[in-house]
Amino acid sequence: MNSYWDKVWEDKCPQAYAKYIDTNRDYTFIRYFKKNNIKNICDAACGFGKYSVISKINGLEINGFDVSRHSVKLTKETLELFNLQYNDYKVCSITDISFDNDYFDGTIAHSVLDHMSFNSAKKAILELKRITKPNGLIYMSFDGLEKEDLEAPHIICNGSFRYTEGKRKGMIFKHYNDEEIKELLKNEEIVLFNKFSNGVRDVIIKA
Repeated sequence: MNSYWDKVWEDKCPQAYAKYIDTNRDYTFIRYFKKNNIKNICDAACGFGKYSVISKINGLEINGFDVSRHSVKLTKETLELFNLQYNDYKVCSITDISFDNDYFDGTIAHSVLDHMSFNSAKKAILELKRITKPNGLIYMSFDGLEKEDLEAPHIICNGSFRYTEGKRKGMIFKHYNDEEIKELLKNEEIVLFNKFSNGVRDVIIKA
């Protein structure tokens, strides 16, 4: 998986992704974080830095990590493009995060857990809880199922799509239905569960 995500983010420039960052949108997780005095957060599997930028613009202190070194580099460049300061960004896996216990008030994992198996996602949640202070908040999102997800060449292994050809070759995607998300989080205190018309689910749990 590391090689797949490294390839995705290799040689990308922040200018190409800036158009996908809507800084004027009302993000539910930002409102929840502010309401609960969440100030210092981690952007888990930061991608191109969209949620790092959004968080920083909304007054939060931002750190992050990604399994891809190219992603970490791109996220830093994206923050710099918006003239935003940041703290520490590391290269590591979400199932083995290189931050200390109880380090953050809150964490973000946007469209991350559905790119790993159910068992790996369970491990990832434990790691997100480990780095988040007790009673802190963890925001995560789960994608809906689209036509392209089904049509791209893949095999199914333990309930996950493993793509075998084309631009997705090497990627894992598991579409969680609502019941599977609740099973994944059955031991957690869910404070928000929103479902959108495109099938995306936004979830916030307490650490």
